[in-house]
Amino acid sequence: MTDISSGLHDRLKKTSAISQLGRGFDVGELNDYSHEICLYLLLKVFRREINNNKNRSKNDLIEMTGHIINEMKLESSIEQIRRLVDGVLYSGDPKRQAPFSVMLYDENLHSHREFKFRYLVPDREASRWEEGGSTVYRLTETAQEIIFITREVLEEFGFDLEQFYTLQLIKNGNFIEAKDSVSNLIARVRNLIKKEKDRTEDILRNPSLIFSAKEESKRMSEGELKEQFKEEKKVFEDMFSWQDRLESFPTKKKKEGKLLFEELERARKLHDKLAELAISNLSLEMEIRADSPELFWKTSNLSYKKDFWQNLILKKGLPDIELLTDLLAPLFSPTQEFIFPLDWAWAEQHLYTYIDDFIEDEEEFLEEEKPLEKEENWNLILELWEGVFSQLKKEGKYPLKNLENLSEEEKEKWLSQDKNLELFMMFIITDIKLEEVEKEYSGLDERILLYNRLIEENDEFRELETKIIKSKLDNSQDLINLDDNFRLSPYILYLEEEK
Repeated sequence: MTDISSGLHDRLKKTSAISQLGRGFDVGELNDYSHEICLYLLLKVFRREINNNKNRSKNDLIEMTGHIINEMKLESSIEQIRRLVDGVLYSGDPKRQAPFSVMLYDENLHSHREFKFRYLVPDREASRWEEGGSTVYRLTETAQEIIFITREVLEEFGFDLEQFYTLQLIKNGNFIEAKDSVSNLIARVRNLIKKEKDRTEDILRNPSLIFSAKEESKRMSEGELKEQFKEEKKVFEDMFSWQDRLESFPTKKKKEGKLLFEELERARKLHDKLAELAISNLSLEMEIRADSPELFWKTSNLSYKKDFWQNLILKKGLPDIELLTDLLAPLFSPTQEFIFPLDWAWAEQHLYTYIDDFIEDEEEFLEEEKPLEKEENWNLILELWEGVFSQLKKEGKYPLKNLENLSEEEKEKWLSQDKNLELFMMFIITDIKLEEVEKEYSGLDERILLYNRLIEENDEFRELETKIIKSKLDNSQDLINLDDNFRLSPYILYLEEEK
């Protein structure tokens, strides 16, 4: 076996896991984007995992995938989104829940052997199955390797991800790899310390830098900065908590672990120095903002010679030579602005009482115009909502997205009654149990009022009594926009039996 082939099988595992991601299933027009969507999903799940966010159930994966597709400005159906999620969880038919499998060459055996892997597996600790909790997923080591395979990704996520990666290696007993990761951590901290020192010098040389738009966008409050360093310090503490377990390892591992924690102590001290510098720079900025308000003032960069004469007159010329006199005259004979005489200002104060009396007299004869209120046409409202309730009765649900498929004439009818938007908002915000009342009364929920009037028009709707109308957001759809005054999120109204 030559040196160049050493570790080939392990390398093939990584490249195969990347190449298989988002492949092997059909999602129609999303086939060309399935790989990047699935990788983005893994990144989102991993971000939630390192932040101890347990919203990683299958429904959460579907929701995240819907947001990803919307962010990419792609169109999809809920079936395609579910298929993408299944394609990350399982290979082939989702009902079999099979792992992914490829044949890879093993340089030690000089033959191909099967490599099975998954991207996501149940997180037993977070799932709490004994309490009836739903399955929560986490990344496998294979999926983590996809994320950590380049330093660019670590740069994108930042310092906290590097810490988390080191912590995972320590937990798994991979002390040699963890030591390499700590070395990367130290390099990053040193680089950040250098940037903070450079920033201190830049601020002292040119304090107005802190007011630039770029700096303002990156600026964190003192509380946010301290909270960030507090969280990073806690991760260091979690790492050091594993130091006491070294005694349970074999002698060789124990030695590797001691070298690791010596390196880790160096990283922690550098991190404390970084925190001190960052907070010091923030204090310096706050002091400058308080003591030097003149730095807010901006001077004009406009130049007559450059902006008017060279860039305008010499380049493009003037349509009439007389305009040159008009341009130059203000420079040699400036006109002073009119200054309001002080006597006039005093006179204005004395006139106020007369003006107030005059206004009061005028108000007796003037009536404020009130906007015309639209009359509610309940016949039309019932005609429109009959279609909604018919679909609820027939299919058990009514996607509000259906409103966009109506003809222009039908849309005009919906828009003509403000009550329609109010009713939709009420159905979206709170659940309602449908019930028949003997007599309408003041304060009756308008949705119940609508239902009872629909019963009077169509007796078939009595079948819906005692059922509950609920709503859920369809993340795969865009905002519904019939008019500037009629905008709704893509909710779905659906029926549920009373428990």
